[in-house]
Amino acid sequence: MFGRLVAAITALVLIVGCSATPPPTPMRPPPVTAPIPSASSVASLARSATATEPGPASKRPTAPPSPIGPPNLTLSADEIGAHLDALMQIATANNGIRAAGTPGYDASADYVATQLTNMGYVVQRDPFQFTFFDEAAPVQLTVGSQHWSGADWLHAMLYSAGGEVTGVVQSVKLTPDGRQINTGGCDPDDWSDFVAGHVALIESGPCLRRDQVLNAQYAGAIGLISLYPNWTQGQTRRPTLLDPQGVTIPAVVAGGEPTQALLAAAAAGATVELDSQVTTRPATNDNLIAEWSGTTDQVVMLGAHLDSVLDGPGINDDGSGVATLLSLAHSVAANSQPFKTIRFGFWGGEEYGELGSAAYVHSLSPDEIGQISDYFNLDMVASPNAARFVYDDSTAPPGSDELTQLLLDALSAAGKPGLITDVGGASDHYNFELVGIPSAGVFSGLDRLTQSDVAVFGGHVDEPADACYHLSCDTRANINMDSALTLGGAVATVVHDIAY
Repeated sequence: MFGRLVAAITALVLIVGCSATPPPTPMRPPPVTAPIPSASSVASLARSATATEPGPASKRPTAPPSPIGPPNLTLSADEIGAHLDALMQIATANNGIRAAGTPGYDASADYVATQLTNMGYVVQRDPFQFTFFDEAAPVQLTVGSQHWSGADWLHAMLYSAGGEVTGVVQSVKLTPDGRQINTGGCDPDDWSDFVAGHVALIESGPCLRRDQVLNAQYAGAIGLISLYPNWTQGQTRRPTLLDPQGVTIPAVVAGGEPTQALLAAAAAGATVELDSQVTTRPATNDNLIAEWSGTTDQVVMLGAHLDSVLDGPGINDDGSGVATLLSLAHSVAANSQPFKTIRFGFWGGEEYGELGSAAYVHSLSPDEIGQISDYFNLDMVASPNAARFVYDDSTAPPGSDELTQLLLDALSAAGKPGLITDVGGASDHYNFELVGIPSAGVFSGLDRLTQSDVAVFGGHVDEPADACYHLSCDTRANINMDSALTLGGAVATVVHDIAY
């Protein structure tokens, strides 16, 4: 989650791996008659990246005969768990990650395509092009006699330019102890006193980091360092600048240990040395689209992102959303035919800035956009110290409030009330909002829970919802299954109510 981290939602969290055995195939209840492949055949398929071609509407699978009684969409903990095991094993077999542009992503896409095909779906592989980015070498920082190297305390922002620079470090809208003043470099006027040729020192937000970097460039900065004083050793993440175009200076983040040295250097007008070497290349990944035909052309769409960050397997972020949607897709396929078509999207490139979902939405015609009556996003639904948040974005189009209220009602009816949160452009729903599609979603949180949060959700006050966000410890052990069932169950309830 939070490929497009808006400054209002700065977060804490991390990721890791397990044994490199072939991904297991979850057990499925009797109503689905498609054969289930063996674990070995799934592992083989996860190496082959063969596409499942979409068929015309008339060839799409029809729902199986209606069971006795009303339709009922349910989730299975065993099934969700088996999917999470598979994604963990795929990451372990691919250097511990499933990031867009890597073999781990391709294997994840093959696994999901196989699962959906075995449920009876026709799966469309929807390729999109993007720029792959990574560090070519550990970031180096020297402040006086102190030196730091690598991911424990430093990372290049995604899509930063590379370079080796030496210059006086100058803080922009920071107090001497590092607290942000007013707009913190988000307004071009914040840079009126900045000296060209210096290295800029900022804190992130409240705007996009990209805006701060572009303002720094315009003011003549030769490099930029963004401080994250609360990030301890090994917790340094890689925020995204969304697009490499126009970014010409090295822009890095620094965690807690270098922060005080950098602030002292800025106060003294001292020189720092910064070396950030990066690599980029063109890449192509597939989104996966699958739907179960309804009796009308109206579409309820649900989505989750399939990619991890570059630093871990992403089992909560967002393997939890993927696994929950796969269980829900199975329940849809085992049920009576819906009134609205139910479409599932599994997105690539979210961690670089929601690139896969953006490509999908931009490919739709106005008529196709108009057919999507609702979009639901599942991104991080199984945080260990879980909250129960429902999206309530200030930028959401008309109709979104109604979806938010339906999700809140479903949680309350289950005896597990939720709270609203504005996640803004921090996940794939944002691209649907931009074209006017009513959108909502569920989120189990990542920041520290407050006393008022704990009064609603339970859990531990002043501890992160997910301490492994974007880190190597976001493994299979980082999953709260009750949270996935609760938040996923609320989505299933609402989809049932509006689609059947």
